Amino acid sequence: MHITLRQLEVFREVFDRCNLSKAAAALCVTTSAASQSVKELERVLGAKLFIRTSTGLAPTDAAAALLPLATLVVNKSLEIENIFRAREKGLAGRLVVGANRACGIYILSRRLPAFKRRHPAVDPALIIDDNNVIEEGVCENRLDVGFISRPPREASLTSFACFRDDFVMIASPKSPYISVEATTGDFSLATWVMDCEESVRSAAMRWLRAQGITVSSMLTMNTMGAIKRAVATGLGLAVVPFLSVKEEIQRGDLVELRKEVNPDRINGSTRLIYAVYKKEHLSALRELFFQECDIKPVEG
Repeated sequence: MHITLRQLEVFREVFDRCNLSKAAAALCVTTSAASQSVKELERVLGAKLFIRTSTGLAPTDAAAALLPLATLVVNKSLEIENIFRAREKGLAGRLVVGANRACGIYILSRRLPAFKRRHPAVDPALIIDDNNVIEEGVCENRLDVGFISRPPREASLTSFACFRDDFVMIASPKSPYISVEATTGDFSLATWVMDCEESVRSAAMRWLRAQGITVSSMLTMNTMGAIKRAVATGLGLAVVPFLSVKEEIQRGDLVELRKEVNPDRINGSTRLIYAVYKKEHLSALRELFFQECDIKPVEG
């Protein structure tokens, strides 16, 4: 005779409740059936699992040793059931997500692991690349959903704006430019740490020019991490997407400057990140991903 899953389920309930009748009720079986299950398990193992006391059933050392193993087996069986139930509903399998740097690094890389833990039947993958590559991947079904910093150009794709990506001006907490007396001229004379990627750098410089700030001294770096470290150590100021420095600002590692006159904050940023996808492609799995990762249309 072999150990059965039902015997382990009954054993766990009895162990937790120390009462045969309550364990039987929880499992919707009769007390005699639960008692018989425990006796059969003890016979297979050759060990006494419970002893009767004046207050109920007390687990033995053998029961304490069995509990973690029984829990593992029962939980795994439930996981298998959930995976195949999810497959029947179209909520399982490979989900390949593409995103630009800001969304991929600072949002999705933090939300996808939690999504995977909650839905083990889904196997998510994250690809980070530029807008054109991401949109092309969605069109060719190499990506199931994409996130880009513009509306899609391909008319067959569905999209909605899901994140705002305001520009913010940042400095070290010890920077003299934190002073409220700093003028537009002072900012024009500052050293600016810029992204090596031309499109990102050009967008930041246009944002500065719109405020009357002309960059006269510049350092360029090839990663957002390097830019943030350079600013934090006082090498210069920077204009970067808010998503990339949100946590550092909240911790006080970096300071946002000119917040009260930031045009993105005041007027509502036109810098948005769009979710793009084919409407009929993996619709159930995609909607589960959107719901669980809190991806929804931005307000306003």
